[in-house]
Amino acid sequence: MVVVIRKRLLAVASIGAVVGALATGVAQATPAATSASPPGLTFTSQPGVANIVAHYVVSPAGAPHHGASASTDESPLAALWPKGHGASSTKSQSAGENGSNNGSAGASSATPGPSSSFIGQQGSATTCSYFGRGCNPPDMALGASPRFVLQGVNTQWEVLDTAGNVQPGWPVSAQNFFGAPNVTNADGTPCDTAHQSQPFLSDPRALYDPADGRFWAAELQVEGSPPFGVALDCPFKSVYYVSVSQTSNPNGKWNVYEFEMSMGPQANGQLYGADYTQLGINSQAVYFSGNMFGDQGGFYAEIFEANKTQMEKGLAHFTADGFFNLRIPIGPGITPATGPFLADTVQPTINLDASNGNTESFLDTLDGPDPVTGHFCGFRGGGFSDSCSGLARWDMTNAIAHDTGGPAPTLTGSYVPTAPFLVSVPANEPSCNLCIDVLDLRLTATPVIRNGIAYGAWETAINNGNNSSHPIPGIEWGQVNLADNSSQTAYYNFSGDEAASFGTLMPDAHGNVTMLFEHMGHKVFPETRYIVKATGDANFSGAGALLKAGESSYRPTLCGTKVIPVCRWGDYEAASFDGSGHIWFSGEYANLFQGVNTPPAFGRNWGTWIGAISAS
Repeated sequence: MVVVIRKRLLAVASIGAVVGALATGVAQATPAATSASPPGLTFTSQPGVANIVAHYVVSPAGAPHHGASASTDESPLAALWPKGHGASSTKSQSAGENGSNNGSAGASSATPGPSSSFIGQQGSATTCSYFGRGCNPPDMALGASPRFVLQGVNTQWEVLDTAGNVQPGWPVSAQNFFGAPNVTNADGTPCDTAHQSQPFLSDPRALYDPADGRFWAAELQVEGSPPFGVALDCPFKSVYYVSVSQTSNPNGKWNVYEFEMSMGPQANGQLYGADYTQLGINSQAVYFSGNMFGDQGGFYAEIFEANKTQMEKGLAHFTADGFFNLRIPIGPGITPATGPFLADTVQPTINLDASNGNTESFLDTLDGPDPVTGHFCGFRGGGFSDSCSGLARWDMTNAIAHDTGGPAPTLTGSYVPTAPFLVSVPANEPSCNLCIDVLDLRLTATPVIRNGIAYGAWETAINNGNNSSHPIPGIEWGQVNLADNSSQTAYYNFSGDEAASFGTLMPDAHGNVTMLFEHMGHKVFPETRYIVKATGDANFSGAGALLKAGESSYRPTLCGTKVIPVCRWGDYEAASFDGSGHIWFSGEYANLFQGVNTPPAFGRNWGTWIGAISAS
């Protein structure tokens, strides 16, 4: 049974009046401090608040599942890209960065066998009941302690022990996990009845905090927002649910907080809905961010902090302060023709130690226009000469001092150099070519900080010399020394037409780095693998270890056809350090295809697999 204790709060005053509308429908920003950047770069943002709509307690284990709706409409499943025009628009990309085919270099001596390996959640109409025949992609949320593993997908959560045994009362729907009510009109009558008035919840994230021994989880809800195409007969709503377990046992009670993400109408009266949940943590606060899409075509990114101790205690004597409209309006490559660089997918970091102090560092790729060169990273064509490079690092300080009468948070921006990158073509699989989405240039998984180094990965097009008319998907990974923004970045890719995508990094205490990734090609069913780079090695080498082999092509009767030219995959994977000697990870693979009319998957044959290795 779900036990929900709701406490409604008065809205906290948000941002001040906005003036001087820009092309994105967001008001003019003011400069933030800049450090370690090429001459002429200016980073700007605006202060904002994610108001607490409600906070309450939920006991999710044992909650009943909602029956699947009758809807078969897939239009709300289309990916929202902050840059470019979606996966199908990249199929003509003819250029890639020069890769070394290091994934095909043979065995990796640094990669151990798994200490744990077991099945995770699988695609079905029960797993994702908002749609009558399930949904895709799964996305991935993972938090692991020495005793338990918490996994979330679209739109279901479950708790397992570290041997892979699902705990009593699990899985539960995301609606019951967060205690989200059915959707209604202002007068209380049901809306979105085509989906049985279920809330549209998506993009789960999770983490385990070894310092406090708590699990954290987050997921977005959006209704009535035209860019999403969801519940358009419902009043507009865009919130994040962020929850924390009351103890180290995720089977018990959770403190749930509902945060308003839209901050009300912006310039030109636009309402902005949040996409692509992001979640991080340090010793003071939990951090969440989103990509905001306006109902008139505007866009901006926003980031917030929330008082960690208050939330762990179930209190709400705090405000979730933050910043929005993060951008670089001035730089050598910025012209009236390019427009400003608009940050997107500004990922908070998981801080595994105190090496970054009380500062929270956020990272995003400079994915066009490149503020130094003016390039558009292949989103507008241009081939190899259009490559971008670099990361934006945004540091939030004084995160929670304002909760006790101190100063408000501050945000500074700086530049991190990287190897070049280009938006990639989709991946091949045995049943079709250029038909599996590898997303765009964003950092998909949550970056991690340990020993003063930040680790993250993103996709790039790779020219591997296979004589093809198009490149292949590969991974660019990086580690950033937070003391001076020096970085080490390199490519990881395979030979032939084999793709590597959705890299997820997790370091151990000695600087060895584990990367989980997806792998597929015209002779390889979509599978998930992991690899370890030893301390001091310049790059990952070899194919690593197989976590779970693919069992068939993904949606083979639809992917690559006129019905679905490019099928969604991902959108991100996850890794977790349990604080007691193990790195955990979870990836996606294609399970056995049994036909589009066969329950429970109805042809959405994605599965997830969970594994771990011993690590300090």
